[in-house]
Amino acid sequence: MSKNQQQINTNALLASVVGQVGCLIVFIVFIALGAGLALDKFLGTKAIFTVLLMVGSVPVALYLTVRISLTAASRAQIKLEESNKTEEDTTT
Repeated sequence: MSKNQQQINTNALLASVVGQVGCLIVFIVFIALGAGLALDKFLGTKAIFTVLLMVGSVPVALYLTVRISLTAASRAQIKLEESNKTEEDTTT
């Protein structure tokens, strides 16, 4: 695999990870907002649960961002090692 193709693959991987993380964060925020609004309406409170769940969603989103990024990095590392091993096998 040429260096140019490896760079394209790396860029595609980074773009997919950023897309996944972005969608996940939006999803978490909307779930927290919806649950908070529903709890506040059900219990008759004034935005207490909405604020608590929105603030609580920040550490959850950060944790999941790190987990997704680390998982993608480890998968990329494994694929890179496999492709390098394949190239070495074909050249020898």
